[in-house]
Amino acid sequence: MKLKLALAAASMLVAPAFMTANAQQSNVYVSGGYTQFDGDGGAELGGITGRVGVGFGPNFAVEGEGSFGVKDDSGTELDSELGIFAVGKLPISPQLELIGRVGASRIETSPGGDLDGLAYGAGAQWNLTPVDGIRGDWTRHDYDEGDVDAWTLSYVRGF
Repeated sequence: MKLKLALAAASMLVAPAFMTANAQQSNVYVSGGYTQFDGDGGAELGGITGRVGVGFGPNFAVEGEGSFGVKDDSGTELDSELGIFAVGKLPISPQLELIGRVGASRIETSPGGDLDGLAYGAGAQWNLTPVDGIRGDWTRHDYDEGDVDAWTLSYVRGF
């Protein structure tokens, strides 16, 4: 319940950032890809993940993500995953950025229920053009009931 309230409050803080970004030169991006979720209990689940983010200069962004399950494991299925993250970016070259992120997430599985907690990770983005890129990242979802590692490969489109 606390995470739902935190996610709602964070989304209310992020909305004005999207409006501000559109009023200036837009620095909004979206991405879509596949995420492999590997839990401590041995379940390996897969999901389609979408992200929406807004950048503030070359080194900082805020992004929200959502996933829905497409790969089950031994009767366990991913219903959904939602998260909001602060993202740090380190441009190495015009084509390559290193990414670090920290935030909160919620995973719902059947059977199993809901897990809320801290999420953090790192990755890299290879920019094919000024607005198109490929991103690979790892995120650790740190829950009281156990950890879940998520590996994502996605296409990124900037606006």
